[in-house]
Amino acid sequence: MLKEIRIWTAERPLTVSAVLLLMALVYFVAPVVYNDPTNLFGHGRQEQGAEDFATSLWPELCLAGVLLAIVVLIGWVRSTCLTTRLHIGPIFLAVPYILFVIFIASSPALLALSQDREIILTPAEWQVVWVACLAAFLVGFFEELLFRGVLLHGLRARMAAVPAVLVAAVIFGSFHFVNWVNGQPLDATVAQVSGAAGGGVFYGAMVLWTGSIWPSVMLHGLWDSGVTISQTLAAKSPVVSDQVPDTDANASAGLSLWEALLSPEMIYGLLLLFAWWLWSGRRKKAKTA
Repeated sequence: MLKEIRIWTAERPLTVSAVLLLMALVYFVAPVVYNDPTNLFGHGRQEQGAEDFATSLWPELCLAGVLLAIVVLIGWVRSTCLTTRLHIGPIFLAVPYILFVIFIASSPALLALSQDREIILTPAEWQVVWVACLAAFLVGFFEELLFRGVLLHGLRARMAAVPAVLVAAVIFGSFHFVNWVNGQPLDATVAQVSGAAGGGVFYGAMVLWTGSIWPSVMLHGLWDSGVTISQTLAAKSPVVSDQVPDTDANASAGLSLWEALLSPEMIYGLLLLFAWWLWSGRRKKAKTA
Protein backbone atom coordinates (compact mmCIF):
# COMPACT_ATOMS: atom_id res chain seq x y z
CA MET A 1 0.00 0.00 0.00
CA LEU A 2 2.75 2.48 0.97
CA LYS A 3 4.68 1.60 -2.18
CA GLU A 4 1.64 2.35 -4.34
CA ILE A 5 1.11 5.68 -2.58
CA ARG A 6 4.70 6.71 -3.20
CA ILE A 7 4.53 5.70 -6.85
CA TRP A 8 1.31 7.67 -7.32
CA THR A 9 2.72 10.81 -5.66
CA ALA A 10 6.01 10.53 -7.56
CA GLU A 11 4.08 10.56 -10.85
CA ARG A 12 1.96 13.59 -9.87
CA PRO A 13 4.20 16.02 -7.94
CA LEU A 14 2.31 19.18 -8.89
CA THR A 15 -1.08 17.66 -8.05
CA VAL A 16 0.16 16.45 -4.67
CA SER A 17 1.69 19.85 -3.96
CA ALA A 18 -1.60 21.58 -4.80
CA VAL A 19 -3.54 19.21 -2.53
CA LEU A 20 -1.21 19.81 0.43
CA LEU A 21 -1.35 23.56 -0.17
CA LEU A 22 -5.14 23.43 -0.25
CA MET A 23 -5.19 21.46 3.01
CA ALA A 24 -3.06 24.15 4.65
CA LEU A 25 -5.31 26.87 3.26
CA VAL A 26 -8.41 25.19 4.68
CA TYR A 27 -6.73 24.94 8.08
CA PHE A 28 -5.85 28.63 8.20
CA VAL A 29 -9.24 29.79 6.93
CA ALA A 30 -11.14 27.48 9.31
CA PRO A 31 -11.28 30.10 12.14
CA VAL A 32 -13.85 31.95 10.01
CA VAL A 33 -16.37 29.35 11.15
CA TYR A 34 -16.13 30.13 14.86
CA ASN A 35 -14.72 33.68 15.02
CA ASP A 36 -16.86 36.75 15.59
CA PRO A 37 -18.09 37.75 12.09
CA THR A 38 -17.64 41.44 12.93
CA ASN A 39 -13.87 40.87 13.28
CA LEU A 40 -13.39 39.11 9.93
CA PHE A 41 -12.24 40.44 6.55
CA GLY A 42 -10.03 43.26 7.78
CA HIS A 43 -12.16 44.35 10.74
CA GLY A 44 -10.00 42.81 13.45
CA ARG A 45 -6.56 43.70 14.69
CA GLN A 46 -3.04 42.97 13.52
CA GLU A 47 -1.15 40.54 15.72
CA GLN A 48 2.21 41.94 16.83
CA GLY A 49 4.91 41.18 19.33
CA ALA A 50 6.04 38.22 21.38
CA GLU A 51 2.80 37.68 23.30
CA ASP A 52 0.79 37.12 20.12
CA PHE A 53 3.46 34.93 18.53
CA ALA A 54 4.07 32.83 21.64
CA THR A 55 0.47 31.60 21.63
CA SER A 56 1.10 29.86 18.30
CA LEU A 57 3.85 27.60 19.65
CA TRP A 58 1.83 24.40 20.03
CA PRO A 59 -0.30 24.83 16.89
CA GLU A 60 2.85 25.46 14.84
CA LEU A 61 4.54 22.42 16.38
CA CYS A 62 1.58 20.27 15.38
CA LEU A 63 1.48 21.74 11.87
CA ALA A 64 5.18 21.17 11.33
CA GLY A 65 4.93 17.62 12.67
CA VAL A 66 1.94 16.70 10.48
CA LEU A 67 3.52 18.10 7.32
CA LEU A 68 6.82 16.35 8.03
CA ALA A 69 4.97 13.06 8.62
CA ILE A 70 3.17 13.42 5.28
CA VAL A 71 6.42 14.19 3.46
CA VAL A 72 8.05 11.11 4.98
CA LEU A 73 5.00 8.95 4.22
CA ILE A 74 4.90 9.84 0.51
CA GLY A 75 8.67 9.48 0.17
CA TRP A 76 9.48 13.11 -0.58
CA VAL A 77 12.16 13.61 2.05
CA ARG A 78 14.87 14.00 -0.58
CA SER A 79 12.66 15.68 -3.18
CA THR A 80 11.90 18.48 -0.72
CA CYS A 81 15.64 18.93 -0.06
CA LEU A 82 15.42 17.82 3.56
CA THR A 83 18.18 15.25 3.20
CA THR A 84 20.06 16.44 0.13
CA ARG A 85 23.73 17.37 0.47
CA LEU A 86 24.23 20.88 1.78
CA HIS A 87 26.66 23.08 -0.15
CA ILE A 88 28.46 25.00 2.59
CA GLY A 89 30.08 27.75 0.51
CA PRO A 90 26.90 29.53 -0.68
CA ILE A 91 25.68 29.85 2.92
CA PHE A 92 27.91 32.93 3.18
CA LEU A 93 25.58 34.61 0.69
CA ALA A 94 23.16 34.94 3.61
CA VAL A 95 25.51 37.14 5.68
CA PRO A 96 24.07 40.49 4.42
CA TYR A 97 20.57 39.21 5.17
CA ILE A 98 21.55 38.11 8.67
CA LEU A 99 23.11 41.51 9.38
CA PHE A 100 19.93 43.18 8.14
CA VAL A 101 17.79 41.06 10.49
CA ILE A 102 20.07 41.91 13.42
CA PHE A 103 19.62 45.59 12.61
CA ILE A 104 15.84 45.18 12.42
CA ALA A 105 15.71 43.37 15.76
CA SER A 106 17.92 45.90 17.54
CA SER A 107 16.63 49.11 15.91
CA PRO A 108 14.19 50.07 18.73
CA ALA A 109 16.93 49.59 21.34
CA LEU A 110 19.46 51.53 19.25
CA LEU A 111 17.00 54.36 18.78
CA ALA A 112 16.32 54.49 22.52
CA LEU A 113 20.05 54.50 23.31
CA SER A 114 20.62 57.32 20.84
CA GLN A 115 18.37 59.43 23.08
CA ASP A 116 19.95 58.22 26.31
CA ARG A 117 16.98 56.00 27.10
CA GLU A 118 16.75 52.25 27.53
CA ILE A 119 14.18 49.52 27.05
CA ILE A 120 13.65 47.24 30.04
CA LEU A 121 11.91 43.88 29.87
CA THR A 122 11.19 41.76 32.92
CA PRO A 123 12.46 38.15 33.11
CA ALA A 124 8.89 36.97 32.47
CA GLU A 125 8.69 39.14 29.35
CA TRP A 126 12.01 37.81 28.08
CA GLN A 127 10.71 34.27 28.61
CA VAL A 128 7.74 35.08 26.39
CA VAL A 129 10.15 36.47 23.78
CA TRP A 130 12.16 33.24 23.71
CA VAL A 131 8.99 31.14 23.40
CA ALA A 132 7.90 33.40 20.55
CA CYS A 133 11.27 32.92 18.84
CA LEU A 134 10.89 29.15 19.11
CA ALA A 135 7.44 29.46 17.56
CA ALA A 136 8.99 31.62 14.82
CA PHE A 137 11.46 28.88 13.88
CA LEU A 138 8.63 26.34 13.79
CA VAL A 139 6.77 28.68 11.45
CA GLY A 140 9.92 28.89 9.35
CA PHE A 141 10.17 25.11 9.18
CA PHE A 142 6.51 24.59 8.27
CA GLU A 143 6.36 27.33 5.64
CA GLU A 144 9.69 26.48 4.04
CA LEU A 145 8.86 22.78 3.88
CA LEU A 146 5.48 23.60 2.34
CA PHE A 147 6.53 26.29 -0.12
CA ARG A 148 10.26 25.81 -0.84
CA GLY A 149 10.04 22.05 -0.34
CA VAL A 150 6.72 20.58 -1.43
CA LEU A 151 5.46 23.32 -3.75
CA LEU A 152 8.83 24.08 -5.34
CA HIS A 153 9.31 20.36 -6.06
CA GLY A 154 5.90 20.23 -7.72
CA LEU A 155 6.54 23.34 -9.80
CA ARG A 156 9.99 22.20 -10.91
CA ALA A 157 8.35 19.13 -12.42
CA ARG A 158 6.65 21.49 -14.89
CA MET A 159 9.05 24.42 -15.30
CA ALA A 160 12.64 25.55 -14.90
CA ALA A 161 14.08 26.31 -11.47
CA VAL A 162 14.06 30.13 -11.63
CA PRO A 163 10.42 30.49 -12.78
CA ALA A 164 9.45 27.86 -10.20
CA VAL A 165 11.05 29.91 -7.41
CA LEU A 166 9.25 33.05 -8.58
CA VAL A 167 5.87 31.33 -8.85
CA ALA A 168 6.33 29.72 -5.42
CA ALA A 169 7.21 33.15 -3.99
CA VAL A 170 4.06 34.73 -5.44
CA ILE A 171 1.90 31.92 -4.09
CA PHE A 172 3.65 32.17 -0.71
CA GLY A 173 2.97 35.89 -0.56
CA SER A 174 -0.65 35.51 -1.66
CA PHE A 175 -1.17 32.84 0.98
CA HIS A 176 -0.92 35.60 3.59
CA PHE A 177 -4.29 36.98 2.47
CA VAL A 178 -5.74 34.45 4.93
CA ASN A 179 -4.71 36.95 7.61
CA TRP A 180 -7.07 39.49 6.06
CA VAL A 181 -9.86 36.91 6.01
CA ASN A 182 -9.23 36.33 9.71
CA GLY A 183 -9.45 40.03 10.50
CA GLN A 184 -6.10 41.69 9.83
CA PRO A 185 -6.52 45.16 8.23
CA LEU A 186 -6.21 45.12 4.45
CA ASP A 187 -3.38 47.67 4.17
CA ALA A 188 -1.23 45.67 6.58
CA THR A 189 -2.08 42.46 4.74
CA VAL A 190 -1.22 43.82 1.29
CA ALA A 191 2.17 44.96 2.58
CA GLN A 192 2.63 41.60 4.30
CA VAL A 193 1.79 39.75 1.08
CA SER A 194 4.33 41.70 -0.98
CA GLY A 195 6.95 41.47 1.74
CA ALA A 196 6.46 37.72 2.07
CA ALA A 197 6.78 37.33 -1.70
CA GLY A 198 10.13 39.14 -1.51
CA GLY A 199 11.25 36.85 1.26
CA GLY A 200 10.09 33.88 -0.81
CA VAL A 201 12.38 34.93 -3.67
CA PHE A 202 15.35 35.12 -1.30
CA TYR A 203 14.59 31.80 0.42
CA GLY A 204 14.06 30.07 -2.92
CA ALA A 205 17.37 31.43 -4.21
CA MET A 206 19.11 30.07 -1.12
CA VAL A 207 17.59 26.62 -1.73
CA LEU A 208 18.97 26.65 -5.28
CA TRP A 209 22.42 27.82 -4.18
CA THR A 210 22.81 25.49 -1.18
CA GLY A 211 20.89 22.49 -2.51
CA SER A 212 19.14 22.16 0.85
CA ILE A 213 16.04 23.55 2.52
CA TRP A 214 17.68 23.95 5.93
CA PRO A 215 19.38 27.32 5.35
CA SER A 216 16.08 28.83 4.23
CA VAL A 217 14.35 27.31 7.27
CA MET A 218 16.85 28.93 9.62
CA LEU A 219 16.82 32.27 7.79
CA HIS A 220 13.02 32.35 7.73
CA GLY A 221 12.90 31.60 11.45
CA LEU A 222 15.55 34.24 12.08
CA TRP A 223 13.53 36.84 10.20
CA ASP A 224 10.29 36.11 12.06
CA SER A 225 12.22 36.14 15.36
CA GLY A 226 13.88 39.44 14.50
CA VAL A 227 10.58 41.08 13.60
CA THR A 228 8.94 39.74 16.77
CA ILE A 229 11.78 41.03 18.96
CA SER A 230 11.67 44.41 17.21
CA GLN A 231 7.91 44.71 17.71
CA THR A 232 8.21 43.74 21.38
CA LEU A 233 11.02 46.21 22.08
CA ALA A 234 9.20 48.95 20.18
CA ALA A 235 6.09 48.42 22.29
CA LYS A 236 8.18 48.84 25.45
CA SER A 237 10.26 51.71 24.14
CA PRO A 238 10.01 55.08 25.92
CA VAL A 239 10.76 56.71 22.58
CA VAL A 240 7.79 57.94 20.55
CA SER A 241 6.60 54.98 18.47
CA ASP A 242 6.49 56.85 15.18
CA GLN A 243 10.28 57.27 15.36
CA VAL A 244 10.81 53.51 15.30
CA PRO A 245 11.64 52.35 11.77
CA ASP A 246 9.16 50.11 10.00
CA THR A 247 10.43 46.57 10.12
CA ASP A 248 8.31 44.40 7.88
CA ALA A 249 4.81 43.97 6.60
CA ASN A 250 4.31 41.96 9.76
CA ALA A 251 5.43 44.88 11.86
CA SER A 252 3.89 47.88 10.16
CA ALA A 253 0.59 48.62 8.52
CA GLY A 254 2.17 51.81 7.14
CA LEU A 255 4.57 50.03 4.80
CA SER A 256 3.49 50.79 1.26
CA LEU A 257 3.20 48.18 -1.46
CA TRP A 258 6.12 49.64 -3.42
CA GLU A 259 8.30 49.86 -0.32
CA ALA A 260 7.61 46.17 0.32
CA LEU A 261 8.27 45.20 -3.29
CA LEU A 262 11.56 47.11 -3.20
CA SER A 263 12.56 45.68 0.15
CA PRO A 264 16.18 44.60 0.64
CA GLU A 265 15.18 40.91 0.76
CA MET A 266 13.32 41.20 -2.57
CA ILE A 267 16.19 43.01 -4.30
CA TYR A 268 18.87 40.76 -2.84
CA GLY A 269 16.81 37.66 -3.59
CA LEU A 270 16.41 38.65 -7.24
CA LEU A 271 20.15 39.34 -7.51
CA LEU A 272 20.96 35.91 -6.05
CA LEU A 273 18.44 34.26 -8.35
CA PHE A 274 19.92 35.99 -11.40
CA ALA A 275 23.45 35.06 -10.33
CA TRP A 276 22.39 31.42 -9.88
CA TRP A 277 20.79 31.43 -13.35
CA LEU A 278 24.03 32.70 -14.91
CA TRP A 279 26.15 30.24 -12.92
CA SER A 280 23.98 27.22 -13.70
CA GLY A 281 23.87 28.15 -17.39
CA ARG A 282 27.66 28.32 -17.61
CA ARG A 283 27.94 25.07 -15.67
CA LYS A 284 25.66 23.30 -18.15
CA LYS A 285 27.64 24.66 -21.10
CA ALA A 286 30.90 23.49 -19.49
CA LYS A 287 29.49 19.98 -19.04
CA THR A 288 28.33 19.74 -22.66
CA ALA A 289 31.55 21.20 -24.09
